[in-house]
Amino acid sequence: MGEVISPQLVKVLTEVTGEMHLDSALRILARDAIDHRLKQLDARLLALEHQYGCSFESFDRRFQAGEIPNQHAYAIEQDYLEWEGLLSRQRHLLKVRMWLQ
Repeated sequence: MGEVISPQLVKVLTEVTGEMHLDSALRILARDAIDHRLKQLDARLLALEHQYGCSFESFDRRFQAGEIPNQHAYAIEQDYLEWEGLLSRQRHLLKVRMWLQ
């Protein structure tokens, strides 16, 4: 890579994480950022589950079967796409989080 990190940023990273080694500090910071993002995703996923009264898997089955009232309304289609995207992002972040262990 060959990227240079400024001494000020190194100082912030080590002070925030309590780690003297830059690699360890960056891993901690990355894990914390992923955990924060996962909490945000979980909150939005929970809101969608509450709104529709089911998991995405159940909603998807009903959607594919044409059982959702007004399912082609813009708002419902947008929720479907958002929900699907959030779950995809969640899976990806969980994989990255495992790599950082």
